Amino acid sequence: MEWFSFSHTQRDRRAPAFRLPSSLGRPVALSDYHERGNLVLIFLPGMDAGYRSALWNLAADLGEYEHWAARVLVILSGPDATSALKDAGSYPFPVLADREGTVRQAYAALLPVPPGEKPIVFVLDRYGGPYAALAPADLDDPDLRKEILRWLTFIEIQCPECGAPEWPVEI
Repeated sequence: MEWFSFSHTQRDRRAPAFRLPSSLGRPVALSDYHERGNLVLIFLPGMDAGYRSALWNLAADLGEYEHWAARVLVILSGPDATSALKDAGSYPFPVLADREGTVRQAYAALLPVPPGEKPIVFVLDRYGGPYAALAPADLDDPDLRKEILRWLTFIEIQCPECGAPEWPVEI
């Protein structure tokens, strides 16, 4: 599993802005989370049974992500994205619809290798700076979730005044 890590220069530039319909019943924007916490953005090319299972497993780790001041947003792409929001209301994190796929394309353009139709995971700091990204072969891989936690830990270590948890912390 090879993550792409962004340079300091790239981290200083905010990730592409968006405002999309969500499972919360109102639009959600990247700016809604500015300075409120780190973000894990998960871009899915649709919502099939395998992705549903992976999202429930991700939901089980949500407490650990929140411990590291992080929120999760899932962004579905494609023409069926808006209709999929009706079924996404039971997840403990917002699911957003990127019907045209323009937000996914904007984020994919930040990567050195095009991800194709695979899921994409981005880890952003509380200011919207991209720290790491990956196009995993298996979204349900437990090592993926551990790596996300490692990146969130790294971000918090970079900003101790932001309220990182007390040490020692096991990952």
